Amino acid sequence: MDPVTGGGDDKKSTPEAERLTGRGGGMQSSQSQAQAKPPQAAVRADPPAIIVTPSPPPPVEVTDSGATVGRMPVPSPPPPADPRDVTGLIAELGLTEDDTAEPTALVPSERLREVAESLKARGFMLMDTVGLDYLTYTQPRPKRFAVLHNIYHPHDHRRLFLRVWLDDGEVLDSLYPVWKAANYLEREVYDLMGVEFVGHPDLRKVLTPDDLEGHPLRKDFPLGETPTLFRDGRFLDPAAFRAGVTGQQSGLTGYRGELRRGRGEDRLPPVMPEGGPK
Repeated sequence: MDPVTGGGDDKKSTPEAERLTGRGGGMQSSQSQAQAKPPQAAVRADPPAIIVTPSPPPPVEVTDSGATVGRMPVPSPPPPADPRDVTGLIAELGLTEDDTAEPTALVPSERLREVAESLKARGFMLMDTVGLDYLTYTQPRPKRFAVLHNIYHPHDHRRLFLRVWLDDGEVLDSLYPVWKAANYLEREVYDLMGVEFVGHPDLRKVLTPDDLEGHPLRKDFPLGETPTLFRDGRFLDPAAFRAGVTGQQSGLTGYRGELRRGRGEDRLPPVMPEGGPK
């Protein structure tokens, strides 16, 4: 190297000068940093925010003067009507609804057949007829006896009970001219309760013997005095019946003779006598 002119050192001095002055160094360093810089992951965008729209407040009642007097509740939709509800039918027939668990209408005795014909025209049918004796009932009742007719519609499944109050000895119109099903139903009430049905074509006993006095379902029937004797010789002893109900005795009924004694052991079936029944 020439110390005076510096010849021959230009090529060497230039990189050194550039290194000292920073020329070109920035480019090289930036390139090296770009090569050494690791790739950056893609930034995931945040999910869109959920916007909740508040429900509008209930309407406010405002007077003529502009003053707010309170909030009016939003009316709820009415519940669907019960297709088996007979409240409107009872009112349409001009009857009074009885306070019972089942839909029951109070029917005057003189209007029973008229009401029955109206119900039959609407498609109702007679399902059952029962009699009740309220002689020893704890709460007062209009009359001692009541006859209940169970009326049913087979298509829309509506059910209605017709209650008729009767005194002892008071007669009631038969529903046989309206529904033929009343034949044996009214005969049973006549036999066991003693209610007479006017207009019945064959009103006679259906369960108890013809010579039995009284009606077994009446509260004043002497159940514990004499055995109940049936036509085929079978009898029901009241003392044995009560003992069987309480579990003190197995047999409740007996036959006169040797076929059945009511003792609970294995019994031989009855044998048909020669030539048929006598």
